[in-house]
Parts: sequence; structure tokens; C-alpha cells
Amino acid sequence: MGAPTAWAARSSGALFVHRQLSTTPPGPTKSTDGAPQPPLPTPRKHKVELRPAPLKPVKSSTDALSAASKPPSPTPAASSSTLGSSGTSKQESLAEVTKHDLEDASQHGILAPPPADASWVGRLWHQGKELFKFYWRGMKLIVSNRRRIREIQERVKAGGAPLSRWETRFIRTNRQDTLKLVPFVLMIIVIEEIIPLVVLYAPFILPSTCLLPSQKERIDSKRREKQKYYALEYKPLFEQLSQRFLVQSDTPLKSLDGSALSAVNGLLALPTYGPSALRLSRLQQHLASIADDDTLLARESFGQALTQIELRDALEERGIITDGLSPNAWRTRLEWWLTHVDAKASGDLDPISKRVLLVASSGAGKF
Repeated sequence: MGAPTAWAARSSGALFVHRQLSTTPPGPTKSTDGAPQPPLPTPRKHKVELRPAPLKPVKSSTDALSAASKPPSPTPAASSSTLGSSGTSKQESLAEVTKHDLEDASQHGILAPPPADASWVGRLWHQGKELFKFYWRGMKLIVSNRRRIREIQERVKAGGAPLSRWETRFIRTNRQDTLKLVPFVLMIIVIEEIIPLVVLYAPFILPSTCLLPSQKERIDSKRREKQKYYALEYKPLFEQLSQRFLVQSDTPLKSLDGSALSAVNGLLALPTYGPSALRLSRLQQHLASIADDDTLLARESFGQALTQIELRDALEERGIITDGLSPNAWRTRLEWWLTHVDAKASGDLDPISKRVLLVASSGAGKF
């Protein structure tokens, strides 16, 4: 019994030493010359971030296919002209835009420039006074244009020359300006300071006679950007739409779904919000006006007497992109529209559906 007991004692002693060595950090070791060496650094554990990221839903193959076939949702046309994310950057951009508008108007001779030795307060007072004069002249011009319109209408009633295209558009523009006159006057009387904001974010509220040249140019630029966006993003849909109208000549206009209505309205620079019935009503009203305008253009030598500004406006009203084209190409596109609007290729479609076909062909790049 003595030998097993001694063996057990030795085993337990070795086990105790083994545990002590495995759990106790190593002490300083001595080098060959007897000097103690510094202890080894204890390894640090990496910090684990315990906040899990949100899990993204896994899309099935059916969802992926439906998402790929769905037309892209349109972004606002004014996205390219966003003034910034913070309030400070917006205020700075607004001040810079307003300053540019005033300087451009002074260069065109519309507003008198402030005196060179004027103080900061004096410049503000001068600019505000000049703007008020400009708006007052614009409102008076609406009234005087109304008197001119009455003279034109009396001439037609008396059996004189019929209304020309320029006179027709002049009457329509004055009617729109008259509807905007009352809210614009209230805006000037109550809160004149918000007019620069209205010009940037809601220019359609202002009468055409109260727009500075740079403001009108900015409005036109935003409209063209919107048309180019819809022509690019919805090109496959325009191709399908043009083929459907050619193959099924009896397709009614009301068969257009929501995506097609948004695409056509966007290419025509019309509002794309609202229910389908409202978008369809906008489209019908606009194309009915275009049909009357086509008749006047065909009667007046297919628009040969139009200026470049009038020619470009006529094309953009019909959803035809003008950027990157020469004025000669503009006239070619207008002739294409006017010659195909009554072509037999459109079958027995009604006048509005024929123009929807041409708008779709224009969006697909088929002239």
C-alpha cells in the first residue's frame, strides 16, 4: 500500500503544478546573463459591436422579375436644381439666384442698377423699389393687352381677317395671366418677400408679364430637363405604345394605364401627379389645344414664319426634344409632326389618339 500511496501523491502534486502553470500568467523570465526580462503583454480582445444592422428582405425570383419589368418611378424635374440639404445652403443659394436675376435684368435694361456709391441698405431699397415698378408695369400690361384683345375680337366679328396663330396664343396667354393676377396682387401686398421663393419653387403662379428674363430661362430649362428624363427612362414603354397604336388602330385613349399616362404627360411637360382620370383629362385638354394649333400652323405655311423661340416652344409643346439639335433640325421635326398628324398610318384613330401616337414615336426616337 505504500507504493500506490506515494505514486498518488506524486500524481496529485504534478496535477497541481500543471494547473498552476496553465492558469497563472507567466512571470518575468531571466535572460542568459541573469537580468529579468519584461513580461509579455496580455493580448487584448477585439471589441465586438453588439448592435446588429437591419436585415434586408430577401427578394424572390418573382419579385425580382416584376421589379425589373416595372417602369422606373419618375424623379422630380426640379431635382437637378435642388438648393441644398441644410437651411443655410438654401438661403445662400436663394440669395445668389436672386442677385443673379437682378444683375441680369439690369444688364438687359429692365431694372435700373443701383448707384455705385450706395450703401448696403440703399442698394436693398433701390432694388426693392425697382422690382415693385417692374411688377406694376407687368400688371398694367395685362390690362392693356386685354384692351388689345377686344380690338382683335371686334375685327373678327366685323368680318375681317381670321385670328392668326400669334393672336390665338396671345389671347390664351392673356387669359391665363388674368387668372393669376388676383393672387399675385395679394402676394405683393401681404408678403412681397416670398416672391423669390415663388419664382424658384412655384413659377407657374406668376403672370408671364411679371417674369424676369433669367427667371423665364430657368423655368424653360427645368421643363426641358423633365422632358429629357421621361424620354430616356421610358423609351421602351414609348416603343411598345407606338407599336400598339399601329397594330391596333381602334385602341381607345382610355385604355392607357397609369404608367403610360405618366410617361406621355411627363414628355409633354404636364403634371404627372393625381389619379389616372385627372392625368387623362390633362392629356386630352392639352392635345386638343395642340390639334387646333396644328391647324393654324398648316394654314400658315407649316410654321415657316416662326422665329427660333416660337419654333422651339412649338416642338416642346408636342413632346419633341430640342436640345442638341440645330434650328434646321427643329423645322424638320415640326414638318414631320404636321405631315404625319393626318397620315393614313395612324388608321382610324381620333385626333387626340393620333397625337398620342406621334408623342410616343417621338419618345422612342422614331421620326
